[in-house]
Amino acid sequence: MSLIVIASAKGAPGASTTALAMAGVWPRQSLLAELDPLGSDLVYRQVAPTGDVLDPNRGMFSMALAARGGLTPDVIREHTQHLPGDQEILVGLSRPEQGAAWGAHWDRLGRVLAAPGSTDVIADIGRLYPDAPTMALLPHASLVLLVARTNAEDLAHVRARATAVHQRLAAAGRRVAPVGVLLVAPLRQQTQAADAAIRVLAGSGAPVQVAGVVAFDPRAAEQLAGRRRGRTHKTQLVGSVRTIVANLEKRFGIGQAAEESVSAREDLEGAAR
Repeated sequence: MSLIVIASAKGAPGASTTALAMAGVWPRQSLLAELDPLGSDLVYRQVAPTGDVLDPNRGMFSMALAARGGLTPDVIREHTQHLPGDQEILVGLSRPEQGAAWGAHWDRLGRVLAAPGSTDVIADIGRLYPDAPTMALLPHASLVLLVARTNAEDLAHVRARATAVHQRLAAAGRRVAPVGVLLVAPLRQQTQAADAAIRVLAGSGAPVQVAGVVAFDPRAAEQLAGRRRGRTHKTQLVGSVRTIVANLEKRFGIGQAAEESVSAREDLEGAAR
């Protein structure tokens, strides 16, 4: 697997919408994992392929007990559900209090989500802050993407957060995944927004680079979130995310990482035989 972590450094710039869109256009089998420890609400907006509501108690909450005994990809799969289009989803916690059940198991979860396999994981971890338990996932990630608006204060938060993450993991001797920023901006302003962000981030020496621009498309975002009916595959938002995904594979070798994971798994299976 490749574990792609999507987070925000400040507020709610659209990280969850971006994660949902990215999982939908991912070129290989993908699992959308809602891992925000403060709670997620996608379960109340989406439906199963049958039109039935999703089960809020099947996902991270139900898997917490299993985590104490041991986690494997098969155990995770037992707690997933499906969205229309056969998109697999690991439904998140309903409220912050449920996050306590995970305790110190976040590192183990990250290890399993990144284990060799054929499914890539798009993980929405919500806001990334210094003491967030989801920091334990980052050493296992193939790529960390911070979603931000293009104003100066949001870029300043991204710069500070990327630097802090890099320093904390490096100081602990942990693997440091590449960090990219996804800007949310109107499509007609994407070049201007990317150029301005590149100057801000490069000038600071922060270990982060602009990985793409997500089109600011409120109507499509509401459709993806389940608040409005309509097809999304031809919207500016989904089109921009499709372009981003193609570029991620070229710039960060995500596709290559997935192939190497499958190859590593086959090698291990061969050795076992």
